[in-house]
Amino acid sequence: LLPSPPSSCIHTGSTCDPVSLAAMQPPSEGWRSTPVPDDGAVQSTHTDAAMAKASCAKLGYFQDNFTELLIRQRPQVRSPLIHRGYWSRVEAIRRTVTKFMQKCPAGGGVQIVNLGAGFDTLYFWLREDESRWRDDLTYFEVDFPEVLSKKVAAITKRQSLWPMLDATKTEDFITMGSTGMRELRAKHCRLVQTDMRMVSEVRDAMSEAGFRGDQPTLFISECVLVYMQALHGDAIIEWAASAVPDAPSAMVMYEQTNPDDRFGKVMVQNLAERGCPLLSIFDYPSMEAQRMRYLNRGWGQCQMADMNQIYSRHLDQKDVERIQKIELMDEFEEWHLIQGHYFVLIATRTAGGSGGYAAADGAEAGSATGGDSWVHNLGVFAPDPVASGGLPDAS
Repeated sequence: LLPSPPSSCIHTGSTCDPVSLAAMQPPSEGWRSTPVPDDGAVQSTHTDAAMAKASCAKLGYFQDNFTELLIRQRPQVRSPLIHRGYWSRVEAIRRTVTKFMQKCPAGGGVQIVNLGAGFDTLYFWLREDESRWRDDLTYFEVDFPEVLSKKVAAITKRQSLWPMLDATKTEDFITMGSTGMRELRAKHCRLVQTDMRMVSEVRDAMSEAGFRGDQPTLFISECVLVYMQALHGDAIIEWAASAVPDAPSAMVMYEQTNPDDRFGKVMVQNLAERGCPLLSIFDYPSMEAQRMRYLNRGWGQCQMADMNQIYSRHLDQKDVERIQKIELMDEFEEWHLIQGHYFVLIATRTAGGSGGYAAADGAEAGSATGGDSWVHNLGVFAPDPVASGGLPDAS
């Protein structure tokens, strides 16, 4: 599954125009019925996500020297609305990843599992800078074979990337898998080609790729589970909570929410019409429902905030001020509506258990005892900077 839908919403980075408030029409009768998903449509959105990130990088929103190397098309410039939305998404995920790696004890190994990775280049972003990199990291990417086979081919063609895979020739990082597909198996980076709706296949494929249950692990899920039926997404959440019994673990999720208000109805209908229905959004229609989803499936603590809160409170406000000077944006009503329909959730658990209690809206989570308690306090949801002079809004 892919990190972004081909929707008309800001965070997707699709080729479609953003939702216009003036053009928003009441959804048709039966808008809440369950449409039939199109796997091909969902899988193809990795290109939309990559193109939007490349567009952001070209303008200097964030550093990304690798996405454009992997995509065939030249990135088209997106709107300021889309750029700011993608910047806030990328920064929230990067902040979570770097905090996890910084707080994880050194030398004993650490794992990152990017679920529905598509053409994401987070591994290369980490590897290119010694201040971000750890030599005991193993980075896994999981996605459909149809998607990752293209990524493997793209990486194989880019010899400039091989040193970051500890390779001088293709035989150093490409192997033939049991299914007959070419697989990327480098020392620090492993691409796992499987259908995540089949958890037993995911478990077996991850084990074959060298995944361990005794190393601190961060799972990443960006707009992935919402495109699955609830039972399939629930199974992934449960698997992730149980996959690392002997070390602390965390799961960061970025996803859509609030489908029942006027904007949410339009968002849901637009995605359904493009063959990418949000299959589980009505099973978990609110942030509170999502929080209980994780707590009821093996995770011990849960912090979350919508993207309005993330942008104005929890990201580096000096950087917010910087990116707001890159392009003029005046669609503030639309901006806040869209940001209010996406959120970031971070679920955590300690080795052998859970501990602590849940926290919403970025509030401080309850403490856990023992040497694994660091996982509950990653520092992603920072103290409210508005109280200390931070920027109050996107304007």
